[in-house]
Amino acid sequence: MIYDMVIIGGGIKGLCTLYHSLRLGCRSVALVEQFQIGHQKGSSHGQSRITRSSYVSPVYVRLMHRVHNEEWPRLEADTGVRLLHPTPGCIWGPAGGQIQKYAKSVLQAGISVEHIDVRTARRRFPMFHFTNDDLVLDDTTCALIDAQTTIKSLARICVEKGADLLENETVVELNLKRDPIQVRTNRGVLMTNRLAITAGPWSSQLLPELFRRLSVTNQCVGYFELVGEPNQFQVGQFPVWIYLGLGKNNTFYGLPQFGHEGIKIARHVTTGQTANLDSGTRSSDLAILDLRQFLNRYFQHSIQRFCQAEYCLYTNTETEDYLIDFYPEKSNVVVGAGFSGHGFKLAPLTGKIIAELLICQKTTVPEFEAKSSREIFKWVR
Repeated sequence: MIYDMVIIGGGIKGLCTLYHSLRLGCRSVALVEQFQIGHQKGSSHGQSRITRSSYVSPVYVRLMHRVHNEEWPRLEADTGVRLLHPTPGCIWGPAGGQIQKYAKSVLQAGISVEHIDVRTARRRFPMFHFTNDDLVLDDTTCALIDAQTTIKSLARICVEKGADLLENETVVELNLKRDPIQVRTNRGVLMTNRLAITAGPWSSQLLPELFRRLSVTNQCVGYFELVGEPNQFQVGQFPVWIYLGLGKNNTFYGLPQFGHEGIKIARHVTTGQTANLDSGTRSSDLAILDLRQFLNRYFQHSIQRFCQAEYCLYTNTETEDYLIDFYPEKSNVVVGAGFSGHGFKLAPLTGKIIAELLICQKTTVPEFEAKSSREIFKWVR
């Protein structure tokens, strides 16, 4: 059998690519996943993610507008499941730092994001400690993504539409020169006319050329119960938030309580020690201490108790821009990688982009097709 398309990697990007390939008319599609769908060894597990419009680059602001207005509503309609839960959104940091570029991008784009003074911020977001020098954005497009349900729902509807989900099957060799392409796994050989590689942290193992472009870092997420009435920390009451500090790796983010005891908090780390993919995704107690110290400094509510930790991996590019492009000199192979810890929210759109590139050689997404955008996402920069 020769597949219309094979997708390597069953995280959120691979599943969204699979979903769109079926929607666009591919009749025989297989997704190869070395573990089980929803496993906890990569980047797509966990209960929740943030979606927002605020970004440092106007390119991403425009892409977020598209995914919020078209692709998330389409996915919710097709799955019959509510995946986004609107909630307040607060993004802040020292004026003159990263937040300044965020404010410029969203305000120029006319997105529903408001620059508010510190006095107003303290009234709208009384849970945070703002300094008089902070710049604060109120992003009314923010929502909490039910990440686990999104993964499960995508897998379900793709199987219902006839896709082959090949779980616990590891790719050991690619022969991109053959026609059709050969994908050798620990169980046999798959032949396909088109290939999408969305393998997250394992992308460089499949394509060694990517070692110079991608780095993999460990991430530690903490869940903390805060002192106060529990309802105030729920979705719709407590905001999703991002603190943009000065310097590299000085961004923190968090979400309301959802699917776990306690609110969620993490530091966004894209540089530093490279993660060992064979040793799991565990971090030290120092990471939890780091999160605790942030809460003590920037939150008005004191910590009642530490609930639990969660660990995942980021696959990063140097600029934190995605890599979405054809493999060199191969119009039937597309790579989606380097989503740098901010890929989940855009996955319904980036999956569409990857599928359309493979099927049509170009996309119906003008925000991606613009020359300035293609330059950002291309294989060689």
